[in-house]
Amino acid sequence: MSTMKTLDEELLSGIAPGTWAAISSDQTTVVATGQTVEEVVKAAHQKGEETPFIVRVPLENSALIL
Repeated sequence: MSTMKTLDEELLSGIAPGTWAAISSDQTTVVATGQTVEEVVKAAHQKGEETPFIVRVPLENSALIL
């Protein structure tokens, strides 16, 4: 059985709420941010990240569910 890793919320600090972020497959680095999923995926792929985790940065006082 594989283990699920919890996203380090510090990765998202300083990123505008409501935007999208691509996180490296090892979940250690934000490789791209943007206004749309498509924009973020494209930027991540251009940086060599083939399988990024895509998350929406939560608005204040909301939960982040992956």
